[in-house]
Amino acid sequence: MGQIKSALEIALERTADIKSDARAGEERKLANAGKKIASDFMENGDKAALKKALGDFNRDEKDSVLKAAVLLLMTRIQLPLEEADLEILPKLTEGFETLLPHKGFEQLFATVGQVFAQYLASQRQLEQALEQQFAPKLRQKEAEIAQRTGQHMQLLPSQDPDFCQHLERNLSKLREQYDGAIAEIRSRIKQMAEIEDLDE
Repeated sequence: MGQIKSALEIALERTADIKSDARAGEERKLANAGKKIASDFMENGDKAALKKALGDFNRDEKDSVLKAAVLLLMTRIQLPLEEADLEILPKLTEGFETLLPHKGFEQLFATVGQVFAQYLASQRQLEQALEQQFAPKLRQKEAEIAQRTGQHMQLLPSQDPDFCQHLERNLSKLREQYDGAIAEIRSRIKQMAEIEDLDE
């Protein structure tokens, strides 16, 4: 009897594993669908298509799809490298507003725009301050080259290894300061989304 019971238990465990695998497979499928609709929107900016794609899922499925779409859009919130990178913000605002209407994303992303513009301005100020600091050293190097070769050659800060190293170290510190702001923005989006277990 003990053997029959253990065989029955094994069969039940296998059935539970199959159900669990099936559910995990379904979750993966829904997550991929959510990523795709968000990715398509970022490519084409079609709000109507995004809304329609989300509407194709029933209530039980929608949370998983929505969660994946929100997470994908969140990954696009990154410190800008240049002014042109700020152009993504209106599209992200529209994406979040379409997925989660009336949550105040316009206001949030207006603040994000200000933070990112401030970051770029700080970056420029840092570069200019370092260029001024290194200018005498570069003029000295130019004079040494002219003395050795008889030719006057203008050196740019970007050609000086010391300057580049110093700049990268300082920019890295600046990025670290603003990484906290990115984490705060993403945390705020998680609260606004009100989706359980919203992890990146």
